[in-house]
Amino acid sequence: MKHFRDSGRESVIEDLVEHPAAPKREEPLRRMLDAELTAKVRQAVTELPPLQREALVLFEYEGLPLSEIANIVGADVGAVKGRLHRAREKLRNALAPYLNTSREIVTLGKA
Repeated sequence: MKHFRDSGRESVIEDLVEHPAAPKREEPLRRMLDAELTAKVRQAVTELPPLQREALVLFEYEGLPLSEIANIVGADVGAVKGRLHRAREKLRNALAPYLNTSREIVTLGKA
């Protein structure tokens, strides 16, 4: 490290550490894609059947355990698990085309 200090290269190393490798011009595109993905997920969750949406929101967003969700909704744990499974399947199907497109964009951006 002393060699870098003596040669004045320390500031170059600090610049590399402080500035990520991703170009600044990609940040607006990334923010736009993130906002679009958020909107798509929100829409897909809203379109779920009520019981599936309820189980998904309580589990994924509120972080409640299955047993507590079962008590809240008046169902057994098995029913809550089934609702979560069906909700996730519907979300996966609804978002698959969009997510595949996002992966291609991300892959192209790294090339």
